[in-house]
Amino acid sequence: MDFWLHTFNELRTRSMAIRRTAEQVSELLAQASGARRAAESAQDGWTQDLACAAAATVESSARSQLRKMKAEEEAAVLVLADNASVSEVRQARQRRAIRRGEDVYLPSWREATVGIPNLFLRSSLFAAAGVSDKPLMDLEIASQGDTAVTLTGHPLGDYDRRVFAACLNYYRDDRPLCPGGDLRWVKVTFWQLSRDLKVSYCANTHRAIRDSLIRLNAAHLRVRMRRVDIPMPRLIDVAFDDGYRGRGTPDGQLKGSDVISFRVLESMARLFGPADWSAVSDAALHNYSGLPAWLAAYYSSHAKPYPVKIDDLFRWSGAVCELREFRRRLKRALARLQCEDVPETVRVSAFELTDCHLTVALARWHLPRP
Repeated sequence: MDFWLHTFNELRTRSMAIRRTAEQVSELLAQASGARRAAESAQDGWTQDLACAAAATVESSARSQLRKMKAEEEAAVLVLADNASVSEVRQARQRRAIRRGEDVYLPSWREATVGIPNLFLRSSLFAAAGVSDKPLMDLEIASQGDTAVTLTGHPLGDYDRRVFAACLNYYRDDRPLCPGGDLRWVKVTFWQLSRDLKVSYCANTHRAIRDSLIRLNAAHLRVRMRRVDIPMPRLIDVAFDDGYRGRGTPDGQLKGSDVISFRVLESMARLFGPADWSAVSDAALHNYSGLPAWLAAYYSSHAKPYPVKIDDLFRWSGAVCELREFRRRLKRALARLQCEDVPETVRVSAFELTDCHLTVALARWHLPRP
């Protein structure tokens, strides 16, 4: 009897104190199953009932923990306790967006990279075709996987992806997203943002940044991922202290010290689930344009080679040409990304282009991990 009382108390204590990892919960279930089997050899009914009760208690606790773990894995934003430690917050933000108290944070990514939702990398939102002033209304954006996206605003290109990434990077450390209202604006000068874009400041850079931010501010998305609607009012909120000056503004009136105010709303965090974002290197963001830039960003969201249909790549890239011409551009772009001057983080080590499929291998997939 003492043995079964000890077993009951030990298993119950372990089920309450155990850290919620899949391996440990599975181990606890195995121990409970062993206790249930051992109960069959007990000499009296009272001991059998006690052992079965111990096993049932542990199994119930373990299954409850497994359900909670699964719900946390499926949730894009992990909710932490208000008193979560700094270490706990940092560890959680390595994989996904989090909420701690009233504040929502994007994941934290490595230096010389920017975290971007895979939805934006694997779709024609930032198309290889470039930008135009033609307004769009509920344009369906071709995207990979179980997603549906429509855009109202203006066509976006790789330069807009660069500017958007530069703004997201201001949320890399300890800056929470904006819950709405006139709160938590990030203020930065045109000169500083040009440095973030790895370019020198000049009047043309000033105009290019301003025009891109206006397009991003006007971009209203409707997003549906895995059969769940995600409210996304716009990619980014922007205001200019220089007053949205037109393209005809004389160069002398454009100053690097002019201030940009922007904010990213909390809804963006819903796109940063554990498997929903990738850290894109500075080289992939800033070194190329057109189709090479789109391919560098697209393959930044992959971890190994696998065949992709060329027809799908054609749609996802947003290229504006005939499919036959796209195949020629695709081959030239891949050859460009194979050159020796391409950083290993984005360099294509080999590719196989068949009539229907493309398979790409990146150099970084064969590099030893730090």
